[in-house]
Parts: sequence; C-alpha cells; structure tokens
Amino acid sequence: MAELRIQDSSSSSQSKLYCVLNEDINMRPPHTWKGRLWRKEYCFLLMCGTVILFMTLLITVSVKMKHQYSKLTEVENKVTNLTSSLALLSSNQQDLMKHQYSKLTEVENKVANLTSSLALLSSNQQDLNDRFTEMLGELKADLESRITNLTQRKPVLSCEAGWHLFLSNCYKLSTNKASWQTARSYCSGQSALLLILGKDSREWDFIVQRAGLSSESYWIGLTDAITGQWRWVDGTPYTMNSSQWEPGEPNNLNEEDCGELTKSRKLNDAQCSRNFRFMCKKTASEN
Repeated sequence: MAELRIQDSSSSSQSKLYCVLNEDINMRPPHTWKGRLWRKEYCFLLMCGTVILFMTLLITVSVKMKHQYSKLTEVENKVTNLTSSLALLSSNQQDLMKHQYSKLTEVENKVANLTSSLALLSSNQQDLNDRFTEMLGELKADLESRITNLTQRKPVLSCEAGWHLFLSNCYKLSTNKASWQTARSYCSGQSALLLILGKDSREWDFIVQRAGLSSESYWIGLTDAITGQWRWVDGTPYTMNSSQWEPGEPNNLNEEDCGELTKSRKLNDAQCSRNFRFMCKKTASEN
C-alpha cells in the first residue's frame, strides 16, 4: 500500500513534503530505481489532485457564499422597502380615517341641523294649515253670502236701440258696407269690438241665424295681418275650427288677411280693403 504524509516542519520556514510508500515486498521487488521513480510521480500527482480538489471546493464554497450574501442583501432591501411601504400605508390609513371621521362629524351636524329645520318647518306648516283652514272658512262664508245675494237679486240685462241681446252680450249687424279697418273703427266708436266669437256654440248659431236674414257677407273681428297668425281684434289667438270655414280656406290668396262670414254662412279670408257689412259686439248693460 502507498501512503501520503504532509508534515509542516517547525525548524524551517519552508514546508517539507514526505511521501512514504509502503508496498508488499512479496508483490514488488524493493530497492529498484524504477520503483522509486514511480512512487515519486504517483505521490506528486496525488498531491496535485488533492490541491486542485481543495482549491475547487474552496472556490465553489466562496461563490455560493457570495451568491447567498447577495440574496440576503436583496432580501434585506426588500424587507426595508416593505417596512417603509407599510409605514407609509399606515400613515395614509390614519389620514384617511381622520378625513372620514371629519366627514362623518360634518354629516352628523348637517343631519342635526336638518332635523331642527324639519321640526321648525313642521311647526310652521301646522300654523299655515290652521291659517289656511281659517281663510277657507271665511272665503266659504263670503261666497255663500254672495250666492245668496245673487239669488235674491237677479240682474236685468239690456241693450241700446238697434242692438240685439243674446246671453250677456249685445250684437249689432250693420246695414251699410265698409272696409275691414273702417268697420273696426266704427265698432270701437260704439264702445264695442268687431265681432269676436267665443267657444260657446250657441253664439255661433245665433250669429248665423241673424246673418241669415240677409244675403250679405259680414266682416268679423278676425285677422292675420299683424302677426301672420289668425287672431281676434283684442289680440287673443284664434283656435282653428275647419268645420266653420269654406272648403280649402283660409288660403291667403292675393293677401287675404281679414275674416268674413260669407253668404253661405261659412268663414273665409278676404282682402281687407273690400267692402262688406259688419257685426259689432259688446257687453250688455245691467239695470
């Protein structure tokens, strides 16, 4: 068997290497120069392999330690950042809680003010209801008194000579002819208006009946000359009723801007300068 021994000598600063090779004398003849040479080469190779293996192991361990140290440093940095983030998050959370608490307090104050206002409003509403009930009672009593007075005293309506009474109005049908503007001025001089027809169908029937006593056309107080829309002479809008008009009318042919009641007792638009009879209307007098 061969045996390698490495010994550090204390008597000298330089290390000495001793290689002892033990062999079975029965296997190889001792004291040959070839045997001694082989034993020296084998010892050197064994020594070099051991040194290389040791250095390789040392480098591997060093590399692993450096890698682990780098990982440890990275973990420490991450822990530091995480700690800083947690501290910032905690600070933001505290600020948020303070803001929410402030908002909650503000809402509570508003609710308290609203409750107080509602209570005051409820009290005022009750006072208003009481006052309204009182006024309603007074108005009811006043209306009952007026109705009683009107029932006891029924007014008598009358019209001037030449005027015809119907319901609560007086009507006059002219015998002379004039333009629409002249007819309007004449009625105004009589404290009346060129005929304005209301929504009561009985008035339309009355006018048609009175106009039917002659075979003439009559001006009425209807025009679209001012606004382009049909209106009565007092400025109120006219509600179109096609059943009262001649077929296809009004058509505004040749600037026909004034309303007439034709011989067939239908409405038609005609030129305002034409001469027709006319009708005036005013409120009846009470006696």
